[in-house]
Amino acid sequence: MLDSLLSEYDFLVIGGGPAGLLAALTLSASKTPYRIALIDKRDPWREPVSCAEAVSKRGLEALVPKVDAEWVRGPIDGVFFVAPDGTRVDFEKKDSGLLINRALMHKRLAEESHRRGVHCNFRTRATSLSKLENGFRTVKYEGEPAGELRAKVVIDCSGPGLGFGQGENITQGNFDVEPALFALVEGLEYPTNYIQLFFGHNYAPGGYAWLFPRDKQVANVGLVVGRDYAKDAPARQAMKHFIETTYPGARISTVQGGAIPCGFPDEPLAVDNLYKAGDAGNMVNPISRAGILEAMTGGKFAAEAALKTIAMNDEKDRIVHYAEYKARWEKDYGNSSRRIGKAKKAFMAIPDSVLNKAAHSLVKIPPHKRTLARIFLATMWSSPSLLWKMRGLFSVK
Repeated sequence: MLDSLLSEYDFLVIGGGPAGLLAALTLSASKTPYRIALIDKRDPWREPVSCAEAVSKRGLEALVPKVDAEWVRGPIDGVFFVAPDGTRVDFEKKDSGLLINRALMHKRLAEESHRRGVHCNFRTRATSLSKLENGFRTVKYEGEPAGELRAKVVIDCSGPGLGFGQGENITQGNFDVEPALFALVEGLEYPTNYIQLFFGHNYAPGGYAWLFPRDKQVANVGLVVGRDYAKDAPARQAMKHFIETTYPGARISTVQGGAIPCGFPDEPLAVDNLYKAGDAGNMVNPISRAGILEAMTGGKFAAEAALKTIAMNDEKDRIVHYAEYKARWEKDYGNSSRRIGKAKKAFMAIPDSVLNKAAHSLVKIPPHKRTLARIFLATMWSSPSLLWKMRGLFSVK
């Protein structure tokens, strides 16, 4: 999609990932015929997407206009938790989630935004953003052609790292950034309706490794390494070791790298009609590193707040809606992310011996009696001192 860009818009969304697409869709649903642009430096459906591509079924259905069967690869009926010594603990919960074709989902949501009148240009890279001046922010961009435009409201969904609004009182997507690798792998045998998670320092220090099926032939295999461990155990080195030791017969077709901002800081999510959402707003679960539904929710909430502030000329009036946006996000995800973040360091430092001990206890429990809570508690009781170290997980704030 290469719509010609106007020189002026009511709303500009930067980034065509899950957060940006939901922001554009939410804005375009307004009864007021606003001028809306959605830009990205590349097609948001270009393969491969750096993502394990698993989501909650109920969560996705609550966010998108329709969960289209064509971009659902299949159901998730459970998880295989694998301990450092290879002991596997099966957790079964039928139809608990969906494995999605995220690239195709991106394409269909972008097409729906375009159909609703959003100007979409996915060969445009925003390079700078001015502060709010006379009711507008000016965005300079590279592309064919290069240029600049003005927008009354900008929603930054551009991804992790230092983004737009540097020097302003707003969060940046650089909180606890961790390296991750995603590989498309063939030549393996696995059930297509279960995801596999590998915990232990021998797999991915300070993080975890995974196998998420795409179909019977191709799986998404990857890992994330904790920031504190990345220097001594680079992600590519850890990935090479993981695949060679766990899947010696694997045929790797492609490898993609990514950065994951893990955690939720205290800085504002909006200032002077600049909103942050998705990875640009650190909207990622600190331990699971999940971020698809978190990003989509953030994009939706940001757009809903922006629709209220666009006609306001006084920042004092807008601040109320900025706070409401952050409060909604905290209620759904932020508060739990903050609690999890407090316990993350202790959780990710659990010795392999403790994980092995917990797995050995859990395999003795009949599969139908295993719950996620029981799996978690078994791990904690394998080393009671962890309960004290992880007390932040149970605190209110």
